[in-house]
Amino acid sequence: MKKAFMLMLMAMVYFGFGNSVMAASNQEEYDKVLESIEKTNQDIDEKVRKAVEEADKLNDSFLNEVREVEEGKEIVKLKEEREKKLEEWKRAEHDEKKHEKLKKNLSDIEDRIAEKQAEIDNEIRLIQEEIEALAFEKMNSGNDKEKEKVNKKLAKLEEKLSKRSDKMNGISHKYKEDLDGIVNKVYDETFKMSQDMIRKAAEKGVMAECSWKYVRFADRWVWIDPIRVVGYY
Repeated sequence: MKKAFMLMLMAMVYFGFGNSVMAASNQEEYDKVLESIEKTNQDIDEKVRKAVEEADKLNDSFLNEVREVEEGKEIVKLKEEREKKLEEWKRAEHDEKKHEKLKKNLSDIEDRIAEKQAEIDNEIRLIQEEIEALAFEKMNSGNDKEKEKVNKKLAKLEEKLSKRSDKMNGISHKYKEDLDGIVNKVYDETFKMSQDMIRKAAEKGVMAECSWKYVRFADRWVWIDPIRVVGYY
């Protein structure tokens, strides 16, 4: 009886110890999986951060190109110079001499901007007036030969006006393509990282899933998928 009791006690100690070791081993495995998930999420965040920066730079470049088409390179450069001088002027508020000098610089820049803008407006106005005059001439042309000459002149003038529109369309198209490339690349890469980690976690008994979050890339919002743990198998 005593011997049987001792055997039973030893068995309980053995299996109890074995279960404790197994539990400790399982916990160690879980901890490693959680660390891997955390590392994957950090890697995803870093990829997203770099892609956001790249998208913002692309957007800045796109807007500068748009301004150049709308206003002309000279006006864009003058406006950039004006912003720099304005910042200097604000910082020099306690230096009266420098403050006045920068104020004069700003006034000169404003005059040059107005002058260049007037030149552009005048050029467009003259083209439009010439188109209207040629259209009237075409209407009153007596024969096909005269109409053909007028049509050629009209085509050249209309091409001048449409160049801006065509250039704008080209800039917009390229911007969209480049932004698509940035967004698709980071989405595909981070999605694969999440799915691979979720699969590996499941193999170790950890239940994980994508926890979607909305991220802005320039002027576009996209769902990106870091990982969260939801339970154990």
